[in-house]
Amino acid sequence: MVRRSRGPRHQYDPENIVLRVLADDRLARIVEIIFSMNRLVHASDIARELGISIGHAYNLLRKLEKWGVLKGVRDPLNGRLGFRPASSRTAEIVAEEIRKRRVKEVEEAVTEVVERYAEE
Repeated sequence: MVRRSRGPRHQYDPENIVLRVLADDRLARIVEIIFSMNRLVHASDIARELGISIGHAYNLLRKLEKWGVLKGVRDPLNGRLGFRPASSRTAEIVAEEIRKRRVKEVEEAVTEVVERYAEE
């Protein structure tokens, strides 16, 4: 019996994926790390940065790849699987939300410093 490919099993809604990624601190941090680097990021890099096991980091990266946020690519230097941002609508929305969060954090920090100096 020949098995036929059915194509993608599930189409994920980008808005739901963005909410899931941003609600989970580890997933959000992984996406921030990968989107800020200009090279392939490996599971060992993520594990070292987050203080988790390489296997757990790999599973989180594969989940993000399945959802269309990341793209898994073989590293031409060593053959290891590396990850980079995907060129999808989901990845664009996640990147924009992360940018908004960073701007908000900076604005809050600046406001706090200004208020401290105004009190003195």
